[in-house]
Amino acid sequence: MGRHCTVCVSPRRAQIDAVLAGGESLPAVARQYKVSPDALRRHRSAHLSPALIKVAIEKYGEITAASAYEATVTRLESLIDRLEGLLTVAEERKSLVGGANVAREIRQSLELISRLRGELDTRPVNATINVLATPEFTGVVARLIAALEPYPAARLAAAEVLDLEEVP
Repeated sequence: MGRHCTVCVSPRRAQIDAVLAGGESLPAVARQYKVSPDALRRHRSAHLSPALIKVAIEKYGEITAASAYEATVTRLESLIDRLEGLLTVAEERKSLVGGANVAREIRQSLELISRLRGELDTRPVNATINVLATPEFTGVVARLIAALEPYPAARLAAAEVLDLEEVP
């Protein structure tokens, strides 16, 4: 499993994000918040919300971070155009390995653009599934109770353990 972003888990993340969005230099932010410039650079490129940068631009005018962000997206889009040309060449030459490699680079570039724009949420999703309410589980319970029909005491004990309101 990869390491956690030290800025994302920091109790001062909101302040750090605001300062980064405001265009403050990485060394100055690193000194102020006792975080490495590399961690700040990684956080800014991978986790700083584009919406936050947009708000900072509206409030403070054009800022360095936003300019760098737009330039990066523009360069990535240009790279994708060039990669698509290479993919066409690989397809014409029937180069499966070359085509697969170029396609992977295109996918990674598109993923990076989506993350930069805030269109791709990479946070883990927690889902709670109540298996007791599934048709499969209720079917198993019904078959168990039916199998215990010749044994009334066992059938009632099973119904109690399974917390059934009435024995079918």
